Amino acid sequence: MKKLVIFGCQQIAVDFIKYVSNQRDIEISLIVTYELPLDKTYGYESVIENFNGTELEVVSPPRITKALIDKVRNIDPDYIFSVYYRQILPKSLLSLAKYSSINIHPSLLPQYRGPIPTAWAIERGEKHFGISIHLMDEGIDTGDILVQEKYKIKDDETGFELYTRGMKLGFELLSKNFKSIIENKIAPIPQKGTGSYFGKKNGKYKISWQEDATNINNMIRVHSKPYNPAETSLFNRYIFINKAKVIYDEKYPSQGCGKIVDIIDEDKLVISCARGCLILEDFTVTPSLSKEERKIYFKIGNKLDI
Repeated sequence: MKKLVIFGCQQIAVDFIKYVSNQRDIEISLIVTYELPLDKTYGYESVIENFNGTELEVVSPPRITKALIDKVRNIDPDYIFSVYYRQILPKSLLSLAKYSSINIHPSLLPQYRGPIPTAWAIERGEKHFGISIHLMDEGIDTGDILVQEKYKIKDDETGFELYTRGMKLGFELLSKNFKSIIENKIAPIPQKGTGSYFGKKNGKYKISWQEDATNINNMIRVHSKPYNPAETSLFNRYIFINKAKVIYDEKYPSQGCGKIVDIIDEDKLVISCARGCLILEDFTVTPSLSKEERKIYFKIGNKLDI
Protein backbone atom coordinates (compact mmCIF):
# COMPACT_ATOMS: atom_id res chain seq x y z
CA MET A 1 0.00 0.00 0.00
CA LYS A 2 1.56 3.28 -1.14
CA LYS A 3 0.83 6.36 0.96
CA LEU A 4 0.22 9.74 -0.70
CA VAL A 5 -0.03 13.26 0.63
CA ILE A 6 -1.78 15.58 -1.82
CA PHE A 7 -1.43 19.34 -1.76
CA GLY A 8 -4.06 20.72 -4.10
CA CYS A 9 -6.53 23.43 -5.02
CA GLN A 10 -9.30 24.09 -7.53
CA GLN A 11 -11.02 21.78 -9.99
CA ILE A 12 -7.96 19.77 -11.01
CA ALA A 13 -7.26 18.82 -7.38
CA VAL A 14 -10.85 17.64 -6.85
CA ASP A 15 -10.70 15.54 -10.02
CA PHE A 16 -7.31 14.08 -9.12
CA ILE A 17 -8.29 13.18 -5.55
CA LYS A 18 -11.45 11.43 -6.79
CA TYR A 19 -9.37 9.51 -9.32
CA VAL A 20 -6.73 8.42 -6.81
CA SER A 21 -9.40 7.43 -4.27
CA ASN A 22 -10.54 4.73 -6.68
CA GLN A 23 -7.09 3.22 -7.22
CA ARG A 24 -6.13 -0.07 -5.61
CA ASP A 25 -3.20 -0.25 -3.19
CA ILE A 26 -3.14 3.55 -2.79
CA GLU A 27 -3.87 5.41 0.42
CA ILE A 28 -4.43 9.16 0.50
CA SER A 29 -3.07 9.82 3.98
CA LEU A 30 -3.63 13.59 3.98
CA ILE A 31 -5.06 16.34 1.76
CA VAL A 32 -3.78 19.89 2.19
CA THR A 33 -5.61 22.72 0.45
CA TYR A 34 -5.76 26.51 0.45
CA GLU A 35 -8.96 27.90 -1.03
CA LEU A 36 -9.97 31.42 -1.99
CA PRO A 37 -13.47 32.96 -2.36
CA LEU A 38 -12.79 33.54 -6.07
CA ASP A 39 -12.67 29.77 -6.63
CA LYS A 40 -16.45 29.69 -6.27
CA THR A 41 -16.86 32.78 -8.43
CA TYR A 42 -15.04 30.96 -11.22
CA GLY A 43 -17.09 27.80 -10.77
CA TYR A 44 -14.39 25.49 -9.41
CA GLU A 45 -15.45 22.70 -7.09
CA SER A 46 -14.17 22.95 -3.53
CA VAL A 47 -11.68 20.44 -2.14
CA ILE A 48 -13.01 21.11 1.36
CA GLU A 49 -16.68 20.70 0.42
CA ASN A 50 -16.01 17.53 -1.57
CA PHE A 51 -13.92 15.68 1.00
CA ASN A 52 -14.66 17.07 4.46
CA GLY A 53 -16.80 14.52 6.27
CA THR A 54 -15.40 11.64 4.23
CA GLU A 55 -12.81 9.11 5.39
CA LEU A 56 -10.14 11.36 3.90
CA GLU A 57 -8.43 13.87 6.19
CA VAL A 58 -8.44 17.44 4.86
CA VAL A 59 -6.59 20.38 6.38
CA SER A 60 -6.47 23.97 5.17
CA PRO A 61 -3.72 25.92 6.96
CA PRO A 62 -3.06 29.53 5.86
CA ARG A 63 0.62 28.67 5.45
CA ILE A 64 3.00 25.74 5.69
CA THR A 65 3.95 25.46 9.36
CA LYS A 66 6.31 23.28 11.36
CA ALA A 67 3.26 21.50 12.75
CA LEU A 68 2.14 20.58 9.23
CA ILE A 69 5.62 19.39 8.29
CA ASP A 70 5.74 17.26 11.43
CA LYS A 71 2.34 15.81 10.56
CA VAL A 72 3.58 14.79 7.11
CA ARG A 73 6.77 13.37 8.65
CA ASN A 74 4.69 11.15 10.93
CA ILE A 75 2.76 9.87 7.91
CA ASP A 76 6.03 8.91 6.21
CA PRO A 77 4.52 9.21 2.69
CA ASP A 78 5.81 7.39 -0.36
CA TYR A 79 4.85 10.31 -2.61
CA ILE A 80 3.86 13.94 -2.26
CA PHE A 81 1.80 15.44 -5.07
CA SER A 82 1.30 19.18 -5.61
CA VAL A 83 -1.71 19.80 -7.84
CA TYR A 84 -2.17 23.55 -8.37
CA TYR A 85 -1.37 24.17 -4.71
CA ARG A 86 -0.92 27.89 -4.08
CA GLN A 87 2.22 27.85 -1.98
CA ILE A 88 5.82 26.78 -2.52
CA LEU A 89 6.67 23.54 -0.74
CA PRO A 90 9.96 23.92 1.20
CA LYS A 91 12.81 21.44 0.94
CA SER A 92 12.15 20.26 4.51
CA LEU A 93 8.72 19.08 3.31
CA LEU A 94 9.73 17.72 -0.09
CA SER A 95 12.44 15.56 1.48
CA LEU A 96 9.83 13.64 3.49
CA ALA A 97 8.61 11.73 0.42
CA LYS A 98 10.17 8.26 0.39
CA TYR A 99 10.34 8.19 -3.41
CA SER A 100 9.59 11.60 -4.89
CA SER A 101 7.55 14.80 -4.76
CA ILE A 102 5.69 15.59 -7.97
CA ASN A 103 4.15 18.75 -9.39
CA ILE A 104 1.99 19.52 -12.43
CA HIS A 105 2.57 22.80 -14.26
CA PRO A 106 0.69 24.24 -17.27
CA SER A 107 3.61 25.20 -19.50
CA LEU A 108 6.33 23.64 -21.62
CA LEU A 109 9.04 23.75 -19.00
CA PRO A 110 11.63 25.18 -18.72
CA GLN A 111 9.69 28.01 -20.37
CA TYR A 112 7.09 29.97 -18.39
CA ARG A 113 7.93 28.91 -14.87
CA GLY A 114 5.84 30.69 -12.27
CA PRO A 115 2.24 31.00 -11.05
CA ILE A 116 0.12 31.81 -14.14
CA PRO A 117 1.92 30.67 -17.29
CA THR A 118 -1.24 30.36 -19.39
CA ALA A 119 -1.98 34.09 -19.03
CA TRP A 120 1.58 35.02 -19.92
CA ALA A 121 1.52 32.71 -22.94
CA ILE A 122 -1.54 34.52 -24.37
CA GLU A 123 -0.14 37.96 -23.58
CA ARG A 124 3.10 37.17 -25.36
CA GLY A 125 1.33 35.83 -28.44
CA GLU A 126 2.28 32.17 -28.08
CA LYS A 127 0.50 29.71 -30.39
CA HIS A 128 1.07 26.70 -28.11
CA PHE A 129 1.30 25.91 -24.43
CA GLY A 130 1.94 22.69 -22.58
CA ILE A 131 1.49 20.54 -19.51
CA SER A 132 4.57 19.35 -17.61
CA ILE A 133 4.59 16.77 -14.83
CA HIS A 134 7.88 17.08 -13.02
CA LEU A 135 9.79 16.26 -9.88
CA MET A 136 9.98 19.04 -7.31
CA ASP A 137 13.25 20.45 -6.03
CA GLU A 138 14.22 23.63 -4.18
CA GLY A 139 13.64 25.80 -7.26
CA ILE A 140 10.35 27.01 -8.71
CA ASP A 141 9.27 24.58 -11.46
CA THR A 142 12.89 23.55 -12.06
CA GLY A 143 12.78 19.81 -11.35
CA ASP A 144 13.34 16.98 -13.83
CA ILE A 145 10.52 16.29 -16.30
CA LEU A 146 8.52 13.06 -16.11
CA VAL A 147 5.85 13.74 -18.75
CA GLN A 148 5.26 16.68 -21.07
CA GLU A 149 2.67 17.39 -23.77
CA LYS A 150 2.17 20.30 -26.17
CA TYR A 151 -1.22 21.79 -27.10
CA LYS A 152 -2.43 24.52 -29.45
CA ILE A 153 -3.79 27.80 -28.07
CA LYS A 154 -6.98 28.72 -29.91
CA ASP A 155 -6.90 32.06 -31.72
CA ASP A 156 -9.67 33.65 -29.66
CA GLU A 157 -9.14 31.71 -26.42
CA THR A 158 -9.38 33.84 -23.29
CA GLY A 159 -7.19 33.67 -20.21
CA PHE A 160 -9.97 31.99 -18.22
CA GLU A 161 -10.74 29.50 -20.98
CA LEU A 162 -7.10 28.47 -21.39
CA TYR A 163 -6.58 28.22 -17.63
CA THR A 164 -9.60 25.95 -17.17
CA ARG A 165 -8.74 23.89 -20.27
CA GLY A 166 -5.22 23.53 -18.87
CA MET A 167 -6.66 22.03 -15.68
CA LYS A 168 -8.75 19.56 -17.70
CA LEU A 169 -5.80 18.54 -19.89
CA GLY A 170 -3.55 18.41 -16.85
CA PHE A 171 -5.85 16.01 -15.02
CA GLU A 172 -6.12 13.82 -18.11
CA LEU A 173 -2.33 13.69 -18.47
CA LEU A 174 -1.81 13.06 -14.76
CA SER A 175 -4.39 10.27 -14.53
CA LYS A 176 -3.11 8.66 -17.74
CA ASN A 177 0.44 8.47 -16.37
CA PHE A 178 -0.31 8.04 -12.66
CA LYS A 179 0.40 4.31 -12.40
CA SER A 180 3.62 4.61 -14.39
CA ILE A 181 4.75 7.46 -12.13
CA ILE A 182 4.17 5.69 -8.81
CA GLU A 183 5.66 2.47 -10.16
CA ASN A 184 8.80 4.41 -11.13
CA LYS A 185 8.51 3.38 -14.78
CA ILE A 186 9.27 6.84 -16.15
CA ALA A 187 12.87 8.04 -16.29
CA PRO A 188 13.18 11.73 -15.27
CA ILE A 189 14.72 14.05 -17.86
CA PRO A 190 16.59 17.18 -16.69
CA GLN A 191 15.23 20.47 -17.98
CA LYS A 192 17.39 21.93 -20.73
CA GLY A 193 18.46 25.57 -20.91
CA THR A 194 17.90 28.46 -18.54
CA GLY A 195 14.19 28.74 -19.36
CA SER A 196 12.07 31.69 -18.27
CA TYR A 197 10.11 32.79 -15.22
CA PHE A 198 7.04 35.04 -15.07
CA GLY A 199 5.46 36.19 -11.83
CA LYS A 200 2.00 37.33 -10.82
CA LYS A 201 -0.01 39.68 -13.01
CA ASN A 202 -1.87 42.87 -12.23
CA GLY A 203 -5.57 42.08 -11.90
CA LYS A 204 -6.56 45.13 -13.93
CA TYR A 205 -5.53 46.34 -17.38
CA LYS A 206 -6.10 49.84 -18.72
CA ILE A 207 -5.64 49.94 -22.47
CA SER A 208 -3.01 52.12 -24.09
CA TRP A 209 -4.19 52.57 -27.67
CA GLN A 210 -0.64 53.56 -28.61
CA GLU A 211 0.22 49.87 -28.93
CA ASP A 212 -0.14 47.36 -31.75
CA ALA A 213 -3.70 46.05 -32.17
CA THR A 214 -2.56 42.44 -31.71
CA ASN A 215 -0.82 43.23 -28.42
CA ILE A 216 -3.89 45.02 -27.09
CA ASN A 217 -6.15 42.16 -28.16
CA ASN A 218 -3.94 39.62 -26.39
CA MET A 219 -4.35 41.59 -23.18
CA ILE A 220 -8.11 41.81 -23.70
CA ARG A 221 -8.18 38.01 -24.01
CA VAL A 222 -6.10 37.57 -20.85
CA HIS A 223 -8.44 39.73 -18.76
CA SER A 224 -11.79 38.80 -20.31
CA LYS A 225 -14.71 37.83 -18.04
CA PRO A 226 -15.07 36.35 -15.51
CA TYR A 227 -11.81 38.15 -14.74
CA ASN A 228 -11.57 41.97 -14.64
CA PRO A 229 -12.10 43.02 -18.29
CA ALA A 230 -9.73 45.39 -20.07
CA GLU A 231 -10.68 49.00 -19.39
CA THR A 232 -10.74 52.21 -21.37
CA SER A 233 -12.78 55.39 -21.17
CA LEU A 234 -14.71 57.73 -23.46
CA PHE A 235 -15.52 61.18 -22.12
CA ASN A 236 -17.08 60.50 -18.68
CA ARG A 237 -17.82 56.80 -19.22
CA TYR A 238 -15.80 53.64 -18.57
CA ILE A 239 -15.78 50.90 -21.20
CA PHE A 240 -15.00 47.30 -20.20
CA ILE A 241 -14.06 45.09 -23.14
CA ASN A 242 -14.48 41.30 -23.18
CA LYS A 243 -13.95 40.50 -26.83
CA ALA A 244 -12.34 42.22 -29.79
CA LYS A 245 -11.14 41.37 -33.28
CA VAL A 246 -7.91 42.52 -34.90
CA ILE A 247 -7.98 43.95 -38.42
CA TYR A 248 -5.13 45.21 -40.57
CA ASP A 249 -6.99 46.80 -43.48
CA GLU A 250 -6.00 49.59 -45.87
CA LYS A 251 -9.61 50.72 -45.52
CA TYR A 252 -8.60 52.05 -42.11
CA PRO A 253 -5.31 53.97 -42.43
CA SER A 254 -3.72 55.26 -39.23
CA GLN A 255 -5.97 58.03 -37.95
CA GLY A 256 -4.71 58.61 -34.43
CA CYS A 257 -4.54 56.14 -31.58
CA GLY A 258 -7.83 55.51 -29.81
CA LYS A 259 -10.01 57.17 -32.47
CA ILE A 260 -13.34 55.65 -33.50
CA VAL A 261 -12.86 55.17 -37.25
CA ASP A 262 -16.01 53.17 -38.02
CA ILE A 263 -19.15 51.73 -36.46
CA ILE A 264 -20.36 48.30 -37.61
CA ASP A 265 -23.91 47.03 -37.11
CA GLU A 266 -24.67 50.12 -35.04
CA ASP A 267 -22.85 48.95 -31.91
CA LYS A 268 -19.43 47.51 -32.84
CA LEU A 269 -16.73 50.14 -32.63
CA VAL A 270 -13.64 50.10 -34.85
CA ILE A 271 -10.76 51.70 -32.93
CA SER A 272 -7.48 52.83 -34.47
CA CYS A 273 -4.30 51.61 -32.75
CA ALA A 274 -0.61 52.38 -33.31
CA ARG A 275 -0.70 49.62 -35.91
CA GLY A 276 -3.94 48.07 -37.11
CA CYS A 277 -7.41 48.44 -35.63
CA LEU A 278 -9.61 46.62 -33.17
CA ILE A 279 -13.31 45.90 -33.58
CA LEU A 280 -14.86 45.99 -30.11
CA GLU A 281 -17.39 43.14 -30.30
CA ASP A 282 -18.38 42.63 -26.67
CA PHE A 283 -18.19 45.50 -24.21
CA THR A 284 -20.16 47.27 -21.51
CA VAL A 285 -20.37 50.98 -20.73
CA THR A 286 -20.52 52.26 -17.14
CA PRO A 287 -22.61 54.22 -16.28
CA SER A 288 -24.84 52.91 -19.06
CA LEU A 289 -25.87 55.08 -21.99
CA SER A 290 -29.38 55.80 -23.17
CA LYS A 291 -30.22 55.30 -26.84
CA GLU A 292 -29.82 59.01 -27.51
CA GLU A 293 -26.55 59.20 -25.56
CA ARG A 294 -25.09 56.32 -27.58
CA LYS A 295 -25.54 58.41 -30.75
CA ILE A 296 -23.49 61.19 -29.16
CA TYR A 297 -20.75 59.03 -27.65
CA PHE A 298 -20.39 56.44 -30.42
CA LYS A 299 -19.57 58.76 -33.27
CA ILE A 300 -16.79 58.45 -35.85
CA GLY A 301 -13.98 60.81 -34.89
CA ASN A 302 -14.52 60.59 -31.13
CA LYS A 303 -11.43 59.45 -29.28
CA LEU A 304 -10.96 57.04 -26.41
CA ASP A 305 -8.49 57.98 -23.68
CA ILE A 306 -5.02 56.77 -24.62
